[in-house]
Amino acid sequence: MARAGDFMDSTQELTIRLRQQALIAELGLAALRGGTLQALLEMAARLAASGTGAPFGKVLEYQPQEGAFLLRAGIGWREGSVGAARIGGGPESPAGLAFASGEPVISNDLAGERRFRAPPLMAAHALRSAVSVVIRGAAGPFGVLEVDSQEGGAFTAPDATFLEALAHTLALAVDRERRERELARLAALSADHAREAEEARATRDGLLREKELLLREVDHRVRNSLTVTRSLLSLQARLSPDGTREALEEATQRVSTIALVHDRLYRADRIGTVELGSYLRGLCGDLDRSTGLGDSGRALQVLADAPECLADHAITIGLVVTEVVSNAAKHGAGAVRVRCLRDPATGGLRLEVEDEGVGLPPGFDPAESDGLGMRLILALSQKLGGEPRWNGPAFRLDIPDPATLLD
Repeated sequence: MARAGDFMDSTQELTIRLRQQALIAELGLAALRGGTLQALLEMAARLAASGTGAPFGKVLEYQPQEGAFLLRAGIGWREGSVGAARIGGGPESPAGLAFASGEPVISNDLAGERRFRAPPLMAAHALRSAVSVVIRGAAGPFGVLEVDSQEGGAFTAPDATFLEALAHTLALAVDRERRERELARLAALSADHAREAEEARATRDGLLREKELLLREVDHRVRNSLTVTRSLLSLQARLSPDGTREALEEATQRVSTIALVHDRLYRADRIGTVELGSYLRGLCGDLDRSTGLGDSGRALQVLADAPECLADHAITIGLVVTEVVSNAAKHGAGAVRVRCLRDPATGGLRLEVEDEGVGLPPGFDPAESDGLGMRLILALSQKLGGEPRWNGPAFRLDIPDPATLLD
């Protein structure tokens, strides 16, 4: 037959365990509400002490660089201990043994323990009993939840089970903070990278602006130098006898051509690449005036596609056009037509210049010509990767795909 004292003990034990369950639920609800980790640690230390009837409760955070624990939160401890006191790891404390083994440690006789040494903090508070359980997060153990008492024999296995339930709830909060901290770190890292990228972009843009200004200044100086050279050649031609005068006038015309090309590039919106159609139309407008075609009533017609190519290649194409148009103006007749269109068969460009004159004399071999203009046309065409052809008054040069000229 059960004794009345046994019934009272069972009722008391059930009341304690029910109260512990309520405290576990209280901590879980606080964690769900998203409180700060520090507030949850402090709450856990208080609830742990309350649920076990202990005057002391604490959360110890392991400091791997020190091999010790920091008293992160607690109740019952002397002022100044929380946030500052350290407790040794390993066999130097019950917390160290629990942390190393991964199992709860119950000690109801700290003075007689052989498994570990009581740390100075516990001795200073005359503690005789302790229960330690590990707070284990997904990324590894965080620390230890512990309660302590100045009475011997104060704790039981169900008390350890209660503390483990609180520790599991804390572990979820620890994982959440670790995730948030990692997300914040990644966000800060991303912001740093974005700032560095923006600074690099600003630096690059500044360098590009400086480079563009420098290139424009160089082009401007080259154009001015060509203008001076053209003026000197023109003056020398006027002062020279007829035979020399013609050669100097041709040289003057070619310098004028190069000056026109550079002037077109100098006035372009972009440095380094050229929209070819617009460039050729502007260049032919200049040639219409400089060769006298417009003044003589001869039309200069231009039809050109608009691919982009490097300025160097545009200059070369422009010089070829200038030489052929100048020859047509000097030796041809009627309207002069310039076409620079894509060849659907090759994807490249076909440059054609044609007038209404008779063209080159029968049997004329451009490769055997001693004329500087013809030799220039051949050399420039070769530079563009094409071979010039003449058919009467019609000139044709097939140029590879302009996209390849950007390489």
